[in-house]
Amino acid sequence: MVPPRQLIQGLEALRVALADTRFHLPLRGAEDAASTATSLSAQIDDYLVPRLSRPETPPLLVIGGSTGGGKSTLLNTLVGEPVSPAGVLRPTTRSPVLVCHPDDFGTFLVGGPLPSLPRSSDGKRGSIRVLESGAVPSGLALVDAPDVDSVESENRELAGRLLVAADLWIFVTTAARYADAVPWDLLRAAVARGASIAVVLSRVNHLAHATVSTHLRELLRDEGLGAAPLFVIEQSTLDERGLLPEQAVRSLRMWATRLAESPAQRARVVRQTVTDALAAIGDRVDGLADATRAQRESVTTLRSSIGTTFAAADARLRSDVNDGVLFRGGIVGRWQEFAGNGGLAAIVEARSGKGGGALTGPASMRASRVRAGLVGGVVRLFTSIVDEAAAELVGSWKKTPSGTVAAEPLGDRGSSGAAKNAAEAARSWLDGIDASVDGGRKASALPIAIAAALRDGTLPVGREVDVAGGTVTLSAELLAEVFEDDEVRAAAHVARADLLGRLSAALAAEQRRYTARLDELDPPAGTIDRLRDAVRLIERHRHEVATLFIEAARPVPDFAASAAVTASAAVVAPSAVAGAPAVGTASVEKPAADPAVGALASMLAKLPEPNLDLRPTSSGKEPVDGAPAQTRDTATVESVTTEVPAPSPSAGSSEPAAQSADGARAADSAREEGR
Repeated sequence: MVPPRQLIQGLEALRVALADTRFHLPLRGAEDAASTATSLSAQIDDYLVPRLSRPETPPLLVIGGSTGGGKSTLLNTLVGEPVSPAGVLRPTTRSPVLVCHPDDFGTFLVGGPLPSLPRSSDGKRGSIRVLESGAVPSGLALVDAPDVDSVESENRELAGRLLVAADLWIFVTTAARYADAVPWDLLRAAVARGASIAVVLSRVNHLAHATVSTHLRELLRDEGLGAAPLFVIEQSTLDERGLLPEQAVRSLRMWATRLAESPAQRARVVRQTVTDALAAIGDRVDGLADATRAQRESVTTLRSSIGTTFAAADARLRSDVNDGVLFRGGIVGRWQEFAGNGGLAAIVEARSGKGGGALTGPASMRASRVRAGLVGGVVRLFTSIVDEAAAELVGSWKKTPSGTVAAEPLGDRGSSGAAKNAAEAARSWLDGIDASVDGGRKASALPIAIAAALRDGTLPVGREVDVAGGTVTLSAELLAEVFEDDEVRAAAHVARADLLGRLSAALAAEQRRYTARLDELDPPAGTIDRLRDAVRLIERHRHEVATLFIEAARPVPDFAASAAVTASAAVVAPSAVAGAPAVGTASVEKPAADPAVGALASMLAKLPEPNLDLRPTSSGKEPVDGAPAQTRDTATVESVTTEVPAPSPSAGSSEPAAQSADGARAADSAREEGR
């Protein structure tokens, strides 16, 4: 069998597109979409691609269900020895146990489904323990999965992955817990992804057999699982090895054996599971595309408020700087202290070329205080603006649930680095002014910075200040000579524009906090197109599955060998439900030298083939093998009858109980004939 490369490429492309889906915003349907994306990704990675890449791999039957349902006990009984730990402590099964025939051991030890999960022979945590047993028919493998409702999240996740990777899920529940919510949620998800399912109802009281099994069938039918095989195991005493009596599992054993011995049936169950899984992808991706579109639209709305808020913040920043806000407060006193103690005279001399232009000693220290005052003014103005913008933006976001989620890690103030960024911008601005003055004369550079901080047309004048123990009034004439000079004004305009550019860059860094947050929430552009392109490629090639899993049927095996496997020759066959269609019933005529073998052959000839056409019957789709689809008008809910011994008939007994009793009487007759 050649793997379908184009189909696999489509699945891999879909897996890449699914990785880009994001459903973090609490929109309607977002939680379901996130679950679907996770489940579909796991199905592609753990089942579809491995299964299509190695179609010859035997079917994987995963025994899964709730805590304490008896999954491990069931596997141990089918294998004939305690290979998976069972007990009262929970969780019991920590590492899944895979048991297969020795002929299939190498296949599952190095490959098979769940390729990312390590294999081991010692049950190392986080791995699949692979064992071989001659009691397991060649051509299939059984897996004991952790509890789907385990108290340990790691176990629940592993159980979910195994169920997704199953060719057939044997769902095990008990008479006390068959209506629990968690397993039914998983069953609905399994129906949605096209999984094949059989059901085992264990620990059933003899008197409640008919009532409980009938109610469970009704629940299965309501969930689109009316055709699922149902096996009932009555409450039994375990033997010294912790195994169930053989008669308790004989119907399930024979059903699994016939499945293993029929290449056509094995191919059918795999083909059905793969085909239905692929057929379900289109609808699942449609839902993901709609949910992705809703996420992007919500993010786009939030983005528009970012641009509006920070555009207003930038406008306020420019307005305040042009209005001279930077030359207010403590900077005024520092400037006048510098200017009144000879600093202004040094500036005039430096401009006229009479002085050296460099500030030394106390003048240099006072000039440094002026520069520090300018830096402090820039920081205060910038942080006040970004805090106001943050409070406004976050406040508007929190008016919606989506915005609340988006704003949660941001807070309603500017970033912790806002002040640092503003200070660095101011210092680099002053350094740029110094560098622009010929010869690096800082006495000439300082008035440019002051003029840039002033409102156009004003002078840093004004009042008497304490200077060297006295008071001095700065000369208006000297100030005008310096600050009304055209060269100073032109340089100040350039310097102010430079400062505003640097502060705008720092403001943009603050804005990026919010855009980066939305980038985390926003599915990348083109995600929807990539999802749909991948689905189109899958749709074009999924028909190849119909011919991929076709095998030539082997001759019907010798029933003596079957008797050795089932470990009980004279057993009662599950009887078909009245009115149910015969599904794949084999009529075998084989002479038997041994009367017991002849009786077994007669019984097995009447046993229905494994009913594996388990799709929801309301879809209207044709089965993959061309057989007519089962309808709700037939008794497909009774497709595999309960385990025997069934409840004894009574005045109030139900039809299934009576049918089981009829089957028992028929078997007794068969045994008598065999004798």
